[in-house]
Amino acid sequence: MDAVALYPDAELVAVTWLRARLAERSEPYATGVTVGTKVPPATTPGRYVRIRRLGGTELHHVADSPRLQAQVWFSTNAPSDELNRQALAQMVWALLRGMRGSSVAVPGWPTAVTCYRVTTFGGPANVPDPADAARVITQLTVEVGMRGRAA
Repeated sequence: MDAVALYPDAELVAVTWLRARLAERSEPYATGVTVGTKVPPATTPGRYVRIRRLGGTELHHVADSPRLQAQVWFSTNAPSDELNRQALAQMVWALLRGMRGSSVAVPGWPTAVTCYRVTTFGGPANVPDPADAARVITQLTVEVGMRGRAA
């Protein structure tokens, strides 16, 4: 029988990484940002980053390559919201690319997850908010090479 691997929850890896890195930032647009995997409430999204897996491929028997999308909301009812949303999206993109060469400890996974490659598939772009098409969000897509473990 061929060796098989188990892979970590890629969304949880990225959420854990982003939460920690954003908490270290001092830029005003990066403070108070919530990072999660569910669409925020339609009425008040606030400062929110949603991470979701769009697919990806198994590179070989111990490496997963999930394709992750980050969707960025920034709404404080201030004239600078669009500028701040763009700045936050650029920061999220940079921080996700910064996962390259890092190990991320995630709850429920026995060892830190090694992230050894990050490739951009779509830089920040404005799109309609999935919860309210009258609003705009910014989204981007990266693919992250992650080490799995023996099953």
